[in-house]
Amino acid sequence: MPVSTTHPVTVYLGYHKTASKWIWNHFLTSYYECVQTNLLNQPLSELIERIAISKGPFILRQRLEDGLMGQEIPDLASRLSTAFPQAKICVGIRSQRSLLASHYGQYVTNGGRLSFSAYLKRVTETKWHYLSVLQPFFDKFDGRVCVYLFEDLQKDPFKLLMELRNFIGLPADGLPDHVVQEVANLPPMNPQRSDLVIDSMLVLNRLLMRQRKNAIIPEIHRPGHDHILVEMAEYISRKYSAFRGRPLRYRNFDDVGLIDKVYGAENNKLSKLIDRCLANHGYPH
Repeated sequence: MPVSTTHPVTVYLGYHKTASKWIWNHFLTSYYECVQTNLLNQPLSELIERIAISKGPFILRQRLEDGLMGQEIPDLASRLSTAFPQAKICVGIRSQRSLLASHYGQYVTNGGRLSFSAYLKRVTETKWHYLSVLQPFFDKFDGRVCVYLFEDLQKDPFKLLMELRNFIGLPADGLPDHVVQEVANLPPMNPQRSDLVIDSMLVLNRLLMRQRKNAIIPEIHRPGHDHILVEMAEYISRKYSAFRGRPLRYRNFDDVGLIDKVYGAENNKLSKLIDRCLANHGYPH
């Protein structure tokens, strides 16, 4: 059943590792009325009253992927258009090539045990097929879709945040340019872990030493900390970075041409859809 609202609604979607959490925590929730929800299993009645009493643009953050290693949620555009036919849609994407290191690091941090090559084969089968995800949104929300690039945030965060502000609309209390600039100057939330830390985690994951259940050598971690060997690797990495003036990196995350083969043709079509040359931003082509 469609929801009738007196205020504009924007549905915010972001892939993992596209700084969506940074934008959500530092920008959107700080200046707009927002709620993080799952419209696929939450009754719409729970949102109607909250939107109705809001003072300005209302933002819903909806999960786009079914977990870190799951595929994009199917038919999401159809479901959202049924619930909020007049909504705006904001989606953040990132080059599949640059996603590899960051996403793999998060996968291992969460307990993953696959080698990089096995992970690469699996992830390209299920994730990051942006064209098939975005085309239905353009069809159902004609003229009300904003697709931004993670690379835009890296290059000029102030410009991107201004574009998001103008797309969503001003909040009831306003949002001056200088305030947007203050947000743009904030540091990133999750700096990339060093390769040594990731590899230490991977070995311990395979030995079941970072899990509390079925662990060969159970170890209870303090809140915010990891296995003692991971903490040692982190310490060594920090010392190396301070001494050498650069992060400890030795992996090349070589995709042996698979990324271009899988995503190239799709990205070329996506470039036409959003009227931007994605190849110029490092996207497979």
